[in-house]
Amino acid sequence: MLGVWRLQLLREISRRGSIKAAAEAMSISPSAVSQQLSILEREAGVQLLEKTGRRVRLTDAAQLLVRHADTITGAIAAAEADLASMQQLVTGTLRVAAFPTAARAILPDVMTALSRQHPALRVTLRDLEAAESLTALQMDEIDLAIVDEYDEPARVSDGGLEFCEFMRDPLYLALSPEESSMPGAAVRLSDFRDAFWIMDTEDSHLGQVTLRACRSSGFEPHVRSNCKDFSVIIALVEAGLGVGMLPGLAIHDRPVRASIHPTDPPLARRIASVIRPERHSHPMIVSALAELERFGAAYAPPRLLG
Repeated sequence: MLGVWRLQLLREISRRGSIKAAAEAMSISPSAVSQQLSILEREAGVQLLEKTGRRVRLTDAAQLLVRHADTITGAIAAAEADLASMQQLVTGTLRVAAFPTAARAILPDVMTALSRQHPALRVTLRDLEAAESLTALQMDEIDLAIVDEYDEPARVSDGGLEFCEFMRDPLYLALSPEESSMPGAAVRLSDFRDAFWIMDTEDSHLGQVTLRACRSSGFEPHVRSNCKDFSVIIALVEAGLGVGMLPGLAIHDRPVRASIHPTDPPLARRIASVIRPERHSHPMIVSALAELERFGAAYAPPRLLG
C-alpha cells in the first residue's frame, strides 16, 4: 500500500522543485526525504526520480502519483472540515495572508471579532502581496488569502481555488492641501497631465493601473518618485511635490492633510478572499469569511478631506 505521507513528500518536491526545499517545508532532513522516497519507489514498483546534472526531476510515473496525491490531500482536508463541523467549538489555527493595506485596515478588526467569538481559535497573519498569498495557499502554507484585483483578469480564475469578492475599494487622487479649491470633488486625471506624479512601484498592480488610466486620459505622467509605502506617497503629496493615486484602505481610519478626490470616471479595486474549495465548510473558514463579509458590508469610503 502506498504511504499517504510519502505521497505528500513527493507532492512537495513537485511543487517546490527540489528535495531540499521539500525537506524544509516538511521540517525534516533532506536525507530523510530521500529515504522515504526510496520506500515509496518500492511500494509503487516504479522509478520516481531521475537525475539531471545536480538536480532531480520527477518521472512520468511520479507526476501521475502527484496528481493522485493532490486528490488524496483534498479528500483529507474535506474530511477534517467535516469532522470540525461536528464540534461545538470553533478551534484550531487559521493561517491568513493579506496584502499590506488589508493587513493594516481589515485584519485587526476581523481578527479581534474572531477572537471574541471563538476564544479557542488561533489566527495567525502573514503580510504578503496577492501573488505571494496565492502561492502560499497553493502550497498549503496558509488557509485563507486576502487579495486585491484591479482591472486585469482575475488571477485566481484557474488553479482550483475559490475566489469570493467581499468589497470594492475606491481609488482616489491625492493632492496637496493648497492645490485643491473644491475638497472632495471628483477630478479628471487629464487635468493633471502637467503635474508631477508620486507613484507606487513600477511593477506593482496599482502603479500599472495608474499608468494605464493616465494613458487612457491621453497623457504620459511625469513620475517624480516611485514609493512602495503609501505613507511616503502621502507625505510627498502633502509636501506639495506631486499628486498620487491611493486606494481607500490606505487612508482608512488614518487622518491625512492631503486633499482626497474620487476620479472621473471612477476607479476601484476588488478585494476578495481565496480558499481551497475542500475547506469551504470548515468552521474556522466559515467564521472568517462571515467576518470579512461583515467588514465589506460596513466599509464606507474615507471621509474626503480638503
